[in-house]
Amino acid sequence: MHIPVRVIADMLGFPTEDTDKFKHFVENALEGVNKSPEEREAGTAELFEYLLAQVRDHIDNPRDDLTTYLINAELYGQKLAPNHVVGTMALLLIAGIDTTWSAIGASLWHLAKNPEDRKRLVAEPALRTTAVEEFLRAYAPVTMARLVKEDVELGGVEMKKEDWVLLPFPAANRDPERFEDADKVIIDREVNRHAAFGLGIHRCAGSHLARMELRVALDVWLDRIPEFTLAEDAPMRWSTGQIRGPRMLPIRIG
Repeated sequence: MHIPVRVIADMLGFPTEDTDKFKHFVENALEGVNKSPEEREAGTAELFEYLLAQVRDHIDNPRDDLTTYLINAELYGQKLAPNHVVGTMALLLIAGIDTTWSAIGASLWHLAKNPEDRKRLVAEPALRTTAVEEFLRAYAPVTMARLVKEDVELGGVEMKKEDWVLLPFPAANRDPERFEDADKVIIDREVNRHAAFGLGIHRCAGSHLARMELRVALDVWLDRIPEFTLAEDAPMRWSTGQIRGPRMLPIRIG
């Protein structure tokens, strides 16, 4: 999925030829659960060395991009600390790529195995915006960690202050108390206040960009490749980390 990679690279002002490095950084950060702590730390160090090199280059050669903006930004009259700048860049690079390509991949997976939905979106382009929201609801790619602020019991489970908990957004999006026919993917669902991007003050800052990327990807794909199905004889692979989406999606065109 080159769209999310190119979008984030262009925003940050990174060399286009480094896109393979971005994929490596993302996979190490989000799918390295079976690696040793030493391997994960080495991968993180590699990412931050790359980002620090980009910061130095942008200081020497300022341009109109997000990295230069962050370098020059001020908070309470003070410029952002270098580790703040690099941390923000790392978040954008990792969170802005994998989540989006996972959402695109899951949407194409659904359409490849549901020909009626695929045919309808080909015939009714105006419905695609609504379908995007349903794909986000049904196949939300993100599970986020949060820190418990005070002792609480929820659903019979006791959680203590300072505990870390994982919030599976995909499970919340299939809550039958909030969504009618919650386990069905209904591409013309009208009431759809899903939590794919989080809610409240922790809502994803890049939600509108992600929506646009997903909509553009589906538009271009469906207009150019209106007929496709899953290649049943080829292996499919899903991600193994906290981001949920296809990593290998073999399809048959035509």
